[in-house]
Amino acid sequence: MPQQPVIIVGAGISGLSIAYELQQRNIPYVVLEAGNHGGGTVKSLHVNGFELDAGPNSIAASPEMMEYLQQLGLGNDILIASAAGKNRFLVRNRQLHAVSPHPFKIIGSKFIGGASKWKLFTERFRKSTPPAGEETVTAFVTRRFSSEIAAYVFEPILSGIYAGDPDRLSIAEVLPMLPRWEREYGSITKGVMKEKGAMGGRKIISLKGGNATLTNTLQQKLHTPVRFNAAVNAVQSATDGYTVSYIENGIAGQLHASQVIFTSPAYSTGVVISKLDAAVAKLLQQVEYPEMGVLHVGYDASAIANPVNGFGFLVPHAEQLHFLGVINNTAIFPTKAPEGKVLFTIFTGGARQQHYLQQYDHAVLQQKILKELGELLGISAAPVMQHFEVWPKAIPQLNVGHEKLRAAVTGFEKTHPGIHIAGNYLHGVAVPALIKYASELADTIAKN
Repeated sequence: MPQQPVIIVGAGISGLSIAYELQQRNIPYVVLEAGNHGGGTVKSLHVNGFELDAGPNSIAASPEMMEYLQQLGLGNDILIASAAGKNRFLVRNRQLHAVSPHPFKIIGSKFIGGASKWKLFTERFRKSTPPAGEETVTAFVTRRFSSEIAAYVFEPILSGIYAGDPDRLSIAEVLPMLPRWEREYGSITKGVMKEKGAMGGRKIISLKGGNATLTNTLQQKLHTPVRFNAAVNAVQSATDGYTVSYIENGIAGQLHASQVIFTSPAYSTGVVISKLDAAVAKLLQQVEYPEMGVLHVGYDASAIANPVNGFGFLVPHAEQLHFLGVINNTAIFPTKAPEGKVLFTIFTGGARQQHYLQQYDHAVLQQKILKELGELLGISAAPVMQHFEVWPKAIPQLNVGHEKLRAAVTGFEKTHPGIHIAGNYLHGVAVPALIKYASELADTIAKN
């Protein structure tokens, strides 16, 4: 009897990489994607000679990731970040300050006050009992350090990764090494010294043509083409497996499989599995995906009086600007813009700013952002390129309560063997983490 194909729901980076790994192990698969293109939030554009990434702008260059790209035949397409990419800044009092997550470098900085520096210096000598249950980032950092360090160090850094609200983000989810250091060493600063590599700067890369080169290549390498405009709407238990119902180009259909992998967003997966487990479905549908805007702007280099010699800068919420942060793409990847031009990627929205996207006409919001950017960097001319992209549901928020979701998903998978729930809300928002999980899952399926 021929082997039933594994059904993969969703053709984002998770779905495509899982399909590729199954193919490498000679396991048949079918990928069903509700939209009309693959890649999910990995999206690259070319506008007036500028190379834009509306999703991930860089990829962590772990050894495993570099080997993976070589395996895909993308070795010659890798762009290594310049040395300037190690420089990071944040805004306080409408000025840019160099920033580092290392506590001793923060002590020597000018963007936090003396009282907070003293709290940081003496943290290793203070005992603090963590509360029972999950703790928010703000609560944890304020307890161990100070509210100023929470607002001007941790909040902007996590805003740059998750566009989240530290008053709700779970410290165990987004910075798990910190509560572990508290448990093992009794101190965060001791943990930094014991595990020096944990807070070091990551090497980053991009790809020629934009980071969608990765998802496009994965899609091209699949022997079984992705079935687009195929929205899965239900999954039910059946003899020796599951029946997956879907609507493909307006026509209803069903597939039977012993293995079904959901890489779709949590809210979509929740709707589909609701007949199997209403409680788990409800938890999945409660995962927050705030709206975000991505503004790409290109300038003549001569128009910028105060250029950012680094990766970019982050904006603490307390500064009350209309954007979260800026990536200086051409400082780290010069080929992303024509010669003599500068490219910035600016992020707005997220858990604390999505109301801007609803409060203002998008053209008005862009004007406000460009005015604030111009004041910070001394920009004397209008952009020569401008492009705005909106993601109605962007990055999943790993808020307090996410631990309960993880436990519920684990229990669901045990109760329904053969169903796997995957995606960035469970296995990490970084591309290398999703690639790693794809390989591990394919190994597990191959063994079974």
